[in-house]
Amino acid sequence: MPRRQHNKSGGLFANILLLCASIMLFLGLAEGAAWIVSPPPKPGLPKGMFEVGPQGYWRMTPNFHGIMDNRVDFTQAVATADSEGRRIVPAAPKTAERRLLVLGDSQAFGHGLSDAESWPNRLQEELNRRQLDVAVSNLAIPAINIDQYLERLRAIAPSLAPSDTILVALSWNDVITPPSAQASNRIVEGYLVSGTAGSDESGAKARVRLYDFTGVLVPQFQDIKTFLDTLSQSSALAGLLYPRAKAIYYRLRSRTPVADLVTAGVPEANFLMIRQMSEIAAAQGSRMVVTLLPERMFFEDEAFAIYSVQGRDFPTADYQNALIRPHCQEHAVTCLNAFPLLHNHYREGLVFPVDGHYNARGAALIGAWLVGELY
Repeated sequence: MPRRQHNKSGGLFANILLLCASIMLFLGLAEGAAWIVSPPPKPGLPKGMFEVGPQGYWRMTPNFHGIMDNRVDFTQAVATADSEGRRIVPAAPKTAERRLLVLGDSQAFGHGLSDAESWPNRLQEELNRRQLDVAVSNLAIPAINIDQYLERLRAIAPSLAPSDTILVALSWNDVITPPSAQASNRIVEGYLVSGTAGSDESGAKARVRLYDFTGVLVPQFQDIKTFLDTLSQSSALAGLLYPRAKAIYYRLRSRTPVADLVTAGVPEANFLMIRQMSEIAAAQGSRMVVTLLPERMFFEDEAFAIYSVQGRDFPTADYQNALIRPHCQEHAVTCLNAFPLLHNHYREGLVFPVDGHYNARGAALIGAWLVGELY
């Protein structure tokens, strides 16, 4: 009897091992097939591209020249900085009667786009075509928020003149990121990584060094969203399933987290920093204009239907404008809204399919539109 029980236990253990081996084999084959069909994107920003400047604000590393390549949406996007850590605007004249200084994050920087394809450069090309004597300067940096725009403006304030215009490109992240969480990214070993400074620094360095050596991006276990975001950049299978899993999550959630941020007054708190920026500009006699740059999940009808669960979670697709417009009016800040433009043209394909940032077509559209709004 004991021997029979031992045999049964051994058989059960063998079956469990066989099941696990079968699952691992299936996942391995599925991962291999997914790599053939749709390889996952890799981090698109090159090493050493950014630094924290001596005055505490983020900037491009002065005189940097490199290639942005995420393997999926863009591969040969040249990114160049001048001696002051600003992204090159190739069409900009060396001298001009007026300056247009662009502050913003990755959407204004031109994530995945070459220097010539970024919308600040397309804006400059249109200015040149209209023979307007204005030089555009691109001070935008990926992964930053309004707190950094404010720091950069404080640093350059002494050089501002009455003929200058400050253009603040406000993305969706700028609106809904709590001020306490805006320093949520840092530079580790030359790479942009998520997480506040000092949090798991040794782990972050180890992941970066492993990526340098092997090209393998180890997922971060900071929280479930960060884990899944980074896993989708390591696994082709996860990359294919993650968007579908998010669509299911949207349908099942009882309320969007954005509702809690709005109730907590996050958009108002962020706009108070915008007001500080307008006061700094006004003190120098300069003009400041804000432009709202919505994400594809709002201006693409199909994406909005999924993200909002057929409108259940958001009262309007132009939600960023609905949140910000009252504050623009209250604080007498000029705000331009790119939503109608992008919504009217979205079927032309204005964003990178996987990465989600504006592509060359979207950037060209925004650049040409802004000239007519600003001058």
